[in-house]
Amino acid sequence: LVLTECRRERESLDNIALPPPWKEGVFGMAGGGDTKGDAEAAIKQYCSDPALVKQALRDLRREVITVNGQILPPAHSHMELAEHLGQILNSKKLMLSLSGGSMMLRRKSSRKKRTSNYTSDFGLELESDFSGTESDASLTGKIDVGLVDVLARRLLIAASRTGTGGDAYFIVRDLFGGEDVEVVPHHSSGKVSQGTIEIIVKMSSVIIKSHAKFDIFPKPIVSDSDALIQFHATTTETVTLQHSREASFTTLKEKITNMTGWRTLAIRPGMYTRIPLH
Repeated sequence: LVLTECRRERESLDNIALPPPWKEGVFGMAGGGDTKGDAEAAIKQYCSDPALVKQALRDLRREVITVNGQILPPAHSHMELAEHLGQILNSKKLMLSLSGGSMMLRRKSSRKKRTSNYTSDFGLELESDFSGTESDASLTGKIDVGLVDVLARRLLIAASRTGTGGDAYFIVRDLFGGEDVEVVPHHSSGKVSQGTIEIIVKMSSVIIKSHAKFDIFPKPIVSDSDALIQFHATTTETVTLQHSREASFTTLKEKITNMTGWRTLAIRPGMYTRIPLH
């Protein structure tokens, strides 16, 4: 019955809009701010709070973070996180993926359809290891230092389980929890083959995808009980980029739009096989 209802409401469950934290007042500020200044002030306030940043970094170290397929090393400070990000963002491998040099590799990669650990019965697919179809063989990309800091701050916010990172859990709980069942974050003991947080850098945008799994257990929960059903959730934020041409370089910077900070949450049930009853 639950799977049938999820299929019926697939479009709605795939497109749950999450407003920017500064509109909700998540950071202890009054909600409702719409301007660029409101966004910058809210993010700056959050990233200036030592306790919040310390907890967010602790949460980040529990995740596997990839940037266009490259694993981001764990960080113990905001500065160290930005440094690791900068090294990958300005690496030859990533720059190659932003130019025409990786076109052959992308074609080769596209022949192999890959699915992630978060694939549901609807078929969520893992993003490409490369940057997508956008490329310009005449351009040599260069990441603006300000963009590195922007992404570091966005990662801190996305990973904070006491802040915006907890949105997926609360929405799954509100939709599928109840008096007789408990929603519990899934803890996998197996090896994760790709990032639980994916950063996909393209010429026009940077996409941040945060993946999570949640198990639904009957109450009371006992140690050897099996989950009734599992849900996979992906929260997606798109950071729009703008280009500025300098000599032979194209510098990528963040472009503030009316959708800056908005995220989309997709919730889907896990993969299940129908077993005929005899």
